[in-house]
Amino acid sequence: MNLRYLALLKIRRSCGKKVKTTLKQSIFLQEMEKLHEDGTVTLGEIAEKLRSKGLVFLTLVCVLPFMQPIPIPGLSTVLGFVIILQGFGLAVMGRPLLTKGMRDISLPADKVATFVRGARKVFPWIGWLVRPRGHAWVHHRATHFVAGVVLIFLSLFLSLPLPIPSSNFLPAIGIFFICLGLLEDDFLLVVLGVSYAVLFGWLLSISFHLLRAELAESAWWGHFF
Repeated sequence: MNLRYLALLKIRRSCGKKVKTTLKQSIFLQEMEKLHEDGTVTLGEIAEKLRSKGLVFLTLVCVLPFMQPIPIPGLSTVLGFVIILQGFGLAVMGRPLLTKGMRDISLPADKVATFVRGARKVFPWIGWLVRPRGHAWVHHRATHFVAGVVLIFLSLFLSLPLPIPSSNFLPAIGIFFICLGLLEDDFLLVVLGVSYAVLFGWLLSISFHLLRAELAESAWWGHFF
């Protein structure tokens, strides 16, 4: 009995060490901690971090506020548009795409601290899953094109000012997985994010057709369908 208990305890400790090591080695958390140390930063400065990966890091920072079910209508429109531009930049240009005005937008130190706390809360939930794999596929041009198109699709819904619970959270999940996979060189996370977007679009399509059928039965709306 004692030997079995000691074996289980050893396995538990080894798993705990593995998770802690993964969190410590995460590029995402390391860069978020550096942002915290820098204090007030601009979107342009965030985009310039990590060179070629600055685009996805910027997108991760922009999507963090929406990794919770409470909608933020005003902020979702602004940051959603920033993510749309990054999706276009990833799919076509391969670099961050920001207007002059966007580059000068500053994030106060208290907001950066809030983002860092959010990253610390969100990442441990999936940190055990993150590890480098499929390096060649992550850096393939076709992967960047598909990921960029999917980011544009999801961020269009993210930017809608809908006062509906989880209206920002649902598209943000796919954006977070795709960008985290690109940042951490984890092709599996990218595939999960794209697959989630396909499922999200399919459910939206079904919802639209159901709503259209309901409206078609209405005497007044029936003239439009």
